Amino acid sequence: MHNRWWLAGIALATGLGQAQTPTPVLSGQWQTAREWRLANSLGPAPVFAPPSRWRSELDLKTGARLPLPEGRSLGLHADVAMTVLHDDGAKASTGTGRVNALYATTDRGDWQLTTGRRIIGWDVGQGFRPNDVVQREERRPLLPTTPQGRGVVQVEHFGADDATSLVWVDPQQGRAGSALALRHYQRLGALDLHGHAHWSAATRGNVGVALAWVASDAVEWHASTRWLPAQGRHQTLVGGSWTGGPDVTMLAEVWHDGQAAAPDARRNSYGRIAWQHDAWQVSADALWQPADGGRVLGAGLRWQGDQWRVEAVWRVFGGPVGAALRHTPSRQTGALAMTRSF
Repeated sequence: MHNRWWLAGIALATGLGQAQTPTPVLSGQWQTAREWRLANSLGPAPVFAPPSRWRSELDLKTGARLPLPEGRSLGLHADVAMTVLHDDGAKASTGTGRVNALYATTDRGDWQLTTGRRIIGWDVGQGFRPNDVVQREERRPLLPTTPQGRGVVQVEHFGADDATSLVWVDPQQGRAGSALALRHYQRLGALDLHGHAHWSAATRGNVGVALAWVASDAVEWHASTRWLPAQGRHQTLVGGSWTGGPDVTMLAEVWHDGQAAAPDARRNSYGRIAWQHDAWQVSADALWQPADGGRVLGAGLRWQGDQWRVEAVWRVFGGPVGAALRHTPSRQTGALAMTRSF
């Protein structure tokens, strides 16, 4: 593992705690899912994607807090996942394990220091996040999954209505592979403001701002933009949501992604509607790329109990013959999943 330096830091920090051993808190979830893919005759052969497969994953989270002298404390957190996959036609299943998060935090007054592998998600968008410069997690996954965190050294300061974070991302990779990220958050009544700055060898310096405004009990607006001067490009999102009581929610967003490889994929429109009735939720969503008319249509059905969740999702890629989304390796994808939380 190439993050030995921060693992050693966690071990050293643990040794600074007092003699008493805190009781760790364990939580997690187990999910089993059946996934299907229908090959696209217009696209490249999906050699990496079997027609269907079975996936089972166990995600465990634990944390403990040790008291330190002078009213300080040390928090230890871990998130590990074990996955078993069986592709149709394969002779045997494959198993993998990964560490999503493993970090320590210590605080002194309004200041907090974190070191280790941590999941840090920023920005205000749903379908796209221009200023999510640390995690860069996948948006709109077919099924919700826990992303794998990044190696970080993070210093934060918290006020009554503001917070500032400075993050050194992947410091073990040296100057060419690491990055610095800064975020300042300010709350002004119903308005949340975010300022971002980021530097890496690949993108050089870039800056961004974001806001979220709760206009009423039913309406929320949000926007985010990031400017990359070295590339002469920007990423910008504008969106809003409407909540019709406890039953109906609607989301609409449009964005421009100046870093998209294909010009036709830079402008996007996204919408989602969900209807809730007791433990059941029905949803539909659509992604449209107006440059070539490509689209992704999705639908979902979910039942949520106290500990169990059952959901079915399906997506169809389409558009005119010349649309890039119509030429994806899989024309349709779907999944039926059962999840137990504990």
